[in-house]
Amino acid sequence: MEKWKYIIAVLGAFQYGYSIAIMAGALLFLIPVYELDATQQGFLVSAILIGALLGAAVSGTFAELFGRKRSQIVIAGIFFLGTLMLVSSPIFSALVLGRMIQGVGAGAISVVGPIYIAEIAPAAARGRYVSFYQLAVTLGILSAYSVSYLFSQDGGWRWMFAIGLIPAIVHGIGFFFLPDSKSKQSSTAGSWKTLFKPEYRSFLIAATAVNFFQQLTGINAVIYFAPSIFEKCGFKSASMAIFSAVLIGIVNFLSTIISLFLVDTKGRKPLLLLGLIGMIISLSALSLACFMQTAAAPWIAIGSLMVYIGCFAFGLGPIPQLVTSEILPDSIRGRGVSFAMFVSWICNFLVVFTFMDLVTKITQAGTFLLYVIFCIVAFYYIWKKIPETKGTVLK
Repeated sequence: MEKWKYIIAVLGAFQYGYSIAIMAGALLFLIPVYELDATQQGFLVSAILIGALLGAAVSGTFAELFGRKRSQIVIAGIFFLGTLMLVSSPIFSALVLGRMIQGVGAGAISVVGPIYIAEIAPAAARGRYVSFYQLAVTLGILSAYSVSYLFSQDGGWRWMFAIGLIPAIVHGIGFFFLPDSKSKQSSTAGSWKTLFKPEYRSFLIAATAVNFFQQLTGINAVIYFAPSIFEKCGFKSASMAIFSAVLIGIVNFLSTIISLFLVDTKGRKPLLLLGLIGMIISLSALSLACFMQTAAAPWIAIGSLMVYIGCFAFGLGPIPQLVTSEILPDSIRGRGVSFAMFVSWICNFLVVFTFMDLVTKITQAGTFLLYVIFCIVAFYYIWKKIPETKGTVLK
């Protein structure tokens, strides 16, 4: 039962990853069906982030009042409803609404998921167990890319969405058989006013900053638009572009596994800094590949993106959620994580919504150079301001 407890606990993270990435493949087929321009493409892809803002904002309070277990069951139902709307949508606006509903689930699970695992995991192995959350996200992303590739031959975008109903059902039913990490949160939880008291300010700023930089370094622009990026780099076939994205998903998944084995021995901060160095180098090479526009450019782009994703996946991918849960004291953890993730989702939205317009205005090469600058700033801030939280006992 112990092993299954963690598997069911991270199914919400799997849905999160699947939901954000499945649109990357489906979008190539939705563009001609709905005659979408660049702004509509950006809005459809980023609509999930609008819902995520709401989910992240309210889920911390909900989890404190009603417990983590009930929250997980509700989140599974939200994912199911949003996915069902995507599958059955007859018009463009219904697609957007379905994505927004999925986003509420994604935002909520980004708060409740890591908290639940952090509270049930033993302290000595908490890094590994919380990293399972991010591993499940990457597995969801890889599954979405793989499903997109399987249905890319006949353009079956409705089937791409429909597969996402399965984990939602298993997640919701499975949590009926799991314990709550805390039976009642309201007896210990502080109010929103408490969250901003001077004695908690440094904790909140650090927890928020690490999630802020996780998004501004461009990861979700790559995850959401990977096939489109490869098309612009020279791959003309939609199937080939999606297959290239599958390779990115594999690297993302495998590199997160590396983090599982290092985070509790090497610590959180060294992995963050090492990963950022790799991201700076690889994004610079990716920008160069986009600028070259030669026969070699697509292959340089694939190699650069693989390194970029790999470095993100063992550093900025799994560790911010872990550090957030460890930095914040119990009295403000629920609302503190909720606030940090709310800011994270705002940044996520801005990065994804502006990506296509940035590519149009400053080119794809210039856009990736902008992300390089954010990576450099993130490296400096984490080096100077973020404490090492390995071995922290949750209080």
